[in-house]
Amino acid sequence: MGRKPRTLFHFLLHALAAVSAVSARAQSSAPGTATASLPESKAVRATGRIHLDGKLDEPAWASAPVTDVFTQVDPLEGQPASQKTEVRVVYDDDALYVGARLHDSGRITARLGRRDMPLGDSDWFGVMIDSYHDHRTAFGFDVNPVGVRRDEVKTIDQDDNSWDPVWEVATSRDSAGWVAEYRIPFSQLRFGSAVDHTWGILFERVIGRVNEYDVSTFVPKKERGGVPRYGHLSGLHDVQPGKRLEVLPYTVSRAEYIDRGENPYKTGSEYSATAGLDLLARASSNLTLNATINPDFGQVEVDPAVVNLGVYETFFQEKRPFFVEGSEIFAFGAEGTSGGQLFYSRRIGREPSLAPPTAASDVPQVTTILGAAKLSGKAAGWSLGALEAVTDKETARYRTPDGVDNEMTVEPLSNYFVGRARREMHDGRTFIGGIVSAVNRRLDTDALASTLRNSAYATGVDFRHELGDRTWVVQGDAEGSRIAGTPSAMVEVQEQPNHYLQRPDADHLGVDSSATSLTGYSVNMSVAKQQGEHWRGSIAGALTSPRYEVNDMGFSYRTDRQDAELDVRYVENRPGKTWRRWELTASGRSEHNYAFDPILTTATLGADAQTVGYWTIFVNAQQFFTAYDDRLTRGGPMAIRPANLGGNLMMESDTRKPVTFGLGLGVTKGDYDQWSWTAGVEVGLKGSSRWNLTFSPSVTRQRIAAQYVATADDSTYTPTFGHLYIFAPLDQTQVGIETRFNLTFTPRLTLETYVQPLISSADYGQTKQLVAPKTFDFVPYTGAAPDLDFNLRSLRGNAVLRWEWRQGSTLYVAWQQQRADLAPYGDFSLGRDRSALFRARPDNIFVVKVNYWLNP
Repeated sequence: MGRKPRTLFHFLLHALAAVSAVSARAQSSAPGTATASLPESKAVRATGRIHLDGKLDEPAWASAPVTDVFTQVDPLEGQPASQKTEVRVVYDDDALYVGARLHDSGRITARLGRRDMPLGDSDWFGVMIDSYHDHRTAFGFDVNPVGVRRDEVKTIDQDDNSWDPVWEVATSRDSAGWVAEYRIPFSQLRFGSAVDHTWGILFERVIGRVNEYDVSTFVPKKERGGVPRYGHLSGLHDVQPGKRLEVLPYTVSRAEYIDRGENPYKTGSEYSATAGLDLLARASSNLTLNATINPDFGQVEVDPAVVNLGVYETFFQEKRPFFVEGSEIFAFGAEGTSGGQLFYSRRIGREPSLAPPTAASDVPQVTTILGAAKLSGKAAGWSLGALEAVTDKETARYRTPDGVDNEMTVEPLSNYFVGRARREMHDGRTFIGGIVSAVNRRLDTDALASTLRNSAYATGVDFRHELGDRTWVVQGDAEGSRIAGTPSAMVEVQEQPNHYLQRPDADHLGVDSSATSLTGYSVNMSVAKQQGEHWRGSIAGALTSPRYEVNDMGFSYRTDRQDAELDVRYVENRPGKTWRRWELTASGRSEHNYAFDPILTTATLGADAQTVGYWTIFVNAQQFFTAYDDRLTRGGPMAIRPANLGGNLMMESDTRKPVTFGLGLGVTKGDYDQWSWTAGVEVGLKGSSRWNLTFSPSVTRQRIAAQYVATADDSTYTPTFGHLYIFAPLDQTQVGIETRFNLTFTPRLTLETYVQPLISSADYGQTKQLVAPKTFDFVPYTGAAPDLDFNLRSLRGNAVLRWEWRQGSTLYVAWQQQRADLAPYGDFSLGRDRSALFRARPDNIFVVKVNYWLNP
């Protein structure tokens, strides 16, 4: 039992070593990289003032060298751009200026939208600047012909559109095409302290009407592109980072009209007003400190409603700007690794952990964040990031049945910290890094000490290395965790769904009731062929020990697992008569626990293609083979995981059209008469350049043969170790509609709305009990069965008006509405449930926030 994890891991190590050796030979025999032939643009110092008006009529523009060689990536890969583009770069003591003359003999396409809107069917021009020149990170600035801006931080792995620097651009149109004139302050970029600078640079152009994408530095699709393959911008001499301090004070007014239920301490109408301060200070030209005092960390957009009857916690995306912006530096490990995330920022300011003993109570919805600070940037060749936040002690008032008012602590004073360091080398081909996270709590009551950990620490190291002229990539990471607390708090952790160490049939597990700490580890490694004319693929493996625990600061679904995965892809990027591009994928995945019981085995075949008319189609089939399920009984003995076969089909029409259409279909059919199907459509309307509407209804139905209900004690029933594990068949139906309507008055004044009604029914059958471990056999349960049927009716929505009323300063007016109703019917009746939903009393929240940007 102890040797099998090592055998699996050794196999993966040998496989990785073999591929790495082949890759190294390929790299040594390669004729050379494309770096030597990268194009170069030259910036010149402006001799006079640049007036930003979209005209390019100042003398400085006439004297600047021109970059005018652009190549198509789409639709005709490798061909010269169909329209001429001329780009010039100048600078002064404070800012970088980019002037682009975009010639066009056809119709210019422009669409209004809020900042960071999707590219859609509009024309765009973009400037990507790798000012660190680390071949890994770039700052992007895009504009369309009507002045809508997009900005992002780009890395080799992802784009972060939450970054909102303060910069300006002016556009104009004439008979020859259109013009974009940029002013990007040096204070908004990050760069070293050298006298002469060479930066990475990429100019991009999108011609929307023909879906053409042109670039100044062309990399074939068969090769790995992105930031490491940018061209060079030279000529920058003696530039300084500019003003080092930005201050953003703000005020927030809030009105709540909420049904407080049994809360005797608040009325249905509550009003509040607060003020706070965000601060950005540049410790150096490439290190930035973001701090916030008495922050407003409320979400502008509500989370979608979710009905979760499974064993694992629901993962919600972070939407709070302070945590989203610059989050790339804290990304750690390969995507989808078994150890999960070491840093999940929604743990900070979460819902309080404890609840009063009576419903007549007043409990804060979230934990107050007293303050937070974030340091990020580069120093001595390292990318650095550190975030610290302090959350307040939260108390709840409650009233006992005999009318006595009491108070209890529901969340302790807590400190959260995460630090990240990463060293990039070899022109971005290699990095090594590390991370550490820490949570410390002041547990000053017995209830807190018996439930929560007083400390939780995690640390890890990771690496990535590209070989064979970036054809191959080897990456891996290793993490360790340690939590500490009282024995009762440690028992609670050991019995949570991501561990279930109490399983009575698992000899390799067991709950240590005297433990005051738990330690664990997770290891992940993979090798992938990431570029090539046609063939690509990867092999990966991972181990996560049973007592690995990072959920105080991170997010991990489950532990006690060994994973191996293999996928092979065939890619065709050359357009044909029917298909513009297509790809076939075959993959397999195997998961075992540390007793080497197979807990998941899958095989998948998929195809992804785009027609010459720009319709996108995805289809796959996936076989789940019979395995064991060590989570079905919620901490009890293992059962069978029935096999099933499923498939999915997704289609999307040409997004350039005023009316767009999307379709999603999914179906599974499994053993024991289990099945599910889901169908959804998305209709998009763009009635003018100012507004767009998307309407996305969906329907899901499923039958689950054995939905967990409860566990009952019965010392006489020894096959399941003195407990009865009770289940019931479940028929579930869910109908939802997501609707978004966006209206743009000007590029700086926008209205966005979101509405999601959801109706879900759950109809449980006769309860039954599991007969024996490692089976899927049941007999009727003869005890008293609870009434489980329910109908959930929910509606969530919000409307947000944003006005950037001066440079860097924004006014937000937001309205949120939520309403929900629960009934014990079980059957699905759309008319009845829809009427009940709109009869439910709504909760309305109105928020007005205004901030003012200062750059002293």
